[in-house]
Amino acid sequence: MAQDVDKIHIGGRLRHARKIKGLNMKQVAELVDCSESFVSKLERDKVQPSLTLLHRLVAVLGINVSNLFDTDHANEEAVFVVRSGSRPRIHMNTRPNSSGVLLEQVVPLGPKSLLQANIHIVAPQGGGHDAISHVGEEMGFVLEGTIDLHVADRTYRLTAGDSFMFQSELPHAYNNPGETAARVLWVNTPPTF
Repeated sequence: MAQDVDKIHIGGRLRHARKIKGLNMKQVAELVDCSESFVSKLERDKVQPSLTLLHRLVAVLGINVSNLFDTDHANEEAVFVVRSGSRPRIHMNTRPNSSGVLLEQVVPLGPKSLLQANIHIVAPQGGGHDAISHVGEEMGFVLEGTIDLHVADRTYRLTAGDSFMFQSELPHAYNNPGETAARVLWVNTPPTF
């Protein structure tokens, strides 16, 4: 995995969603438990949110993470082909001084999409976000490396070739305990990222 990853700019889309909801930055900050100045920096693309904060933001704004990707062409075709190297990406710094998690959107989402698929590229020692829960169901397949999947009160060590499935209402998180990047094909319904 290349160290220089182009970060997508999500600030304008966050600001747009906030304004559509009729909220000011202070209200959003209070609802997601962060500072107003941090919301301002997010909207100006000066900082990247943690995965946990991103989930709280999209829940408050009534969107999902896929709304932050460039999906303008999602309504044009009934069949989507996304070429390797051209998938939209979002980088999340889940821990200070960590490369965190890079999400690659496998296919664009349309307004009627029931499934969402991303490749989670988890840096060595990356992940470590707080447990999240939401409506839905998730499954994944470890393509490369090792992850520790935390669901409810259990931890599962998964390596390349292992797969998993769980109800999204269960608190869940993951991290990469290894020294090489892990890649996980992650599918969930309904779309939340």
